[in-house]
Amino acid sequence: MVIMDDKKFWKGRWRGSFILTPNPFAKRAYVLMKKKHVKRVLDLGCGDGRDSIYFARKGVAVEAFDFSESGIESLKKKNPSIKAHIGDIRKLPFKKNSFDAVYAHLSLHYFSDSETEKIFSKLHAVLKKGGLLFVKCKSTDDLLFGKGKKVAENTYRSGHVRHFFTKDYMAKQLNTFKVLRLKKNSSSYASSKSSFIEAIAQK
Repeated sequence: MVIMDDKKFWKGRWRGSFILTPNPFAKRAYVLMKKKHVKRVLDLGCGDGRDSIYFARKGVAVEAFDFSESGIESLKKKNPSIKAHIGDIRKLPFKKNSFDAVYAHLSLHYFSDSETEKIFSKLHAVLKKGGLLFVKCKSTDDLLFGKGKKVAENTYRSGHVRHFFTKDYMAKQLNTFKVLRLKKNSSSYASSKSSFIEAIAQK
């Protein structure tokens, strides 16, 4: 079952909007990237590129990837030097062993179970040996959990589809990685309190 089908919503998601400051998750990710001498990162689901630009300013070569045309257009206007791609996360065009790190901030909780498993398998493939995966998803503790129409287990459509993760579910997706950190996290997002599952893993 395909559940990331809200093309109209995502096509214009970032039109006329740009936030200059990076997400706190990006700052935490960069601390480890710097320690591990990461040279090339894939920002998966980059949105308007706020975190891509942050990594680029830190001297990391960034490839940005997003479903939203308006997001990629916004990124290109702010930093034309970043390689930016419009595409579907389920069909990543990158070769095996391409990246030192993959960063996915709130971009992997829109898919069915089978699609999610395939995506994590692909992320493992595009990472180099020892490469790092940084991923953050909405959790079942979030206030939006259970709101809207249920379309699958832990998956609801309210405006658009969200697939809410548990720690166990995230751990299952990371079964081919070495998990360095896996925790619940609550913070303000889009002007409201939100709950997340954060993970850092290594190939």
